[in-house]
Amino acid sequence: MPSDPIPQWVIDARRDIGARVREARTAQKLTQEQVAELVGLDRKTINRIENGVYSTLVDHLLLLARALDVPTRDLVG
Repeated sequence: MPSDPIPQWVIDARRDIGARVREARTAQKLTQEQVAELVGLDRKTINRIENGVYSTLVDHLLLLARALDVPTRDLVG
């Protein structure tokens, strides 16, 4: 079980991943709504991932990478 509260480095990593997702999305000239539709999530979830406030599933990262046409490793650093 993760420690409580979540360590700052984890929160920082979430924000970094979110920034990479946002960069890939904007490079494809897609809105959050368009990406959400492509991956089967709602826009709020995409927003939370991009802002690093949501602990996303690996499944979501895989779906996002495919929809954004980038290797998954590019999203996670």
